[in-house]
Amino acid sequence: MDRVRFGRALGYGARHAAKTVMRAVEAAAAPSPEAAQRGGQSGARPAASPTMQEAARTVGEAHRSVQQAKSQVRGAATQAAKVAGKSVFAPLARFSGVLWLEVTGTFFALIALFLSQSVWKLRAGFRLPPTSPDALRLYLYTLIFFAFAYFAVSSFVRARRKERRR
Repeated sequence: MDRVRFGRALGYGARHAAKTVMRAVEAAAAPSPEAAQRGGQSGARPAASPTMQEAARTVGEAHRSVQQAKSQVRGAATQAAKVAGKSVFAPLARFSGVLWLEVTGTFFALIALFLSQSVWKLRAGFRLPPTSPDALRLYLYTLIFFAFAYFAVSSFVRARRKERRR
């Protein structure tokens, strides 16, 4: 519900409720015609007069209109909160996703950097027979280095793609 329709509905409900309450007050303040006919008998309870019935009906109508206005206000407030949430939290969620990908890419790059140092220290293992322990350790470090380097690069690539999507 837009602001204009919401304001109109709220204004109409408030005016209608005020008129209904004024009618009920006037009806309650009016002297009972039955009491004047009976001559002021104070012991018996008077029957409900038409003005009292009208006042009760008017109060009931006022209550219903107030409940309607309340439900319209709640609906409009809920819808406004959803729109505000989308406009505020959608860019924040996108930014935090990009930031998370960059942070994980950085950690993967650091691990790959330390593994590259180990590969560099064991580079002489390329000349050894493939079944020697130093050569196997070199192959393992090289394989893990390439895995972490791939994860680092792919994480940054995914962050750039996610950042460009709007």
